[in-house]
Amino acid sequence: MNRHDVKTRIYSGILRKIMSGEVKPGSRLVEEALAQSYRVSRTPAREVLFALEKDGIIKRVRDHGATVVAFTEDDIEEIYEVRAALECCALRRAIRKLRLGEMMDLKELIEDANGMSGPAMHRLQEEADLRLHSMIVNASGNLKLIAYMENIVLFRNAFLLIGYRDDEHTRKIGEEHSAIVSSLIRRDAAESEHLLASHILGGCHYAVEIYRKRFGSHRRATKSPRRRGGQTRPGYAAETGKSRAA
Repeated sequence: MNRHDVKTRIYSGILRKIMSGEVKPGSRLVEEALAQSYRVSRTPAREVLFALEKDGIIKRVRDHGATVVAFTEDDIEEIYEVRAALECCALRRAIRKLRLGEMMDLKELIEDANGMSGPAMHRLQEEADLRLHSMIVNASGNLKLIAYMENIVLFRNAFLLIGYRDDEHTRKIGEEHSAIVSSLIRRDAAESEHLLASHILGGCHYAVEIYRKRFGSHRRATKSPRRRGGQTRPGYAAETGKSRAA
């Protein structure tokens, strides 16, 4: 298992425990204990804690370690919003650089997976998922974009691993992947970007659905609009995004 797979396993395990309620907001996460629990050195455990902090899932306080915070649907949506923007940007840069042979191999893998059921299908679709999104981002050639994606890829992969559990959902994702790859093979930039954006939006809805099943609907607390002379400042909601629907 390579270094990235190890980090994904630890991150996914922690997120799954948070989502199940086994690890509650306010719980401490200790680097040494994580390393022992997952039978790894302290280095990947430390890197996962930094990744969890960047994603707003834990809070690190000097001399007090890391504690789990109560993340909300807003956090999930914001991470997927950033992901969609970055991946669509990557696709626009990558569309002419993607290797035909690599895309044909990926399409064959997806079609094989769609013909299966149960754990075998889930495993192949998970592999196809990781390969497709990595292929698009890496082919962009934009090193900063690739680095930014690294900051959120563990969160995405964690929900990916949670999501591949039932045949109906997994087959639907496979069909979406197949359509994206077919469009990429045709070098149809507009259609590929539309399909990719819709696919990521669907992933966001599914992640929020998983969250709601565990915790109900929770939104981040917002500050009251500032007032001038007893009146709400015009345009405040539009300027700050506080008008987001629940």
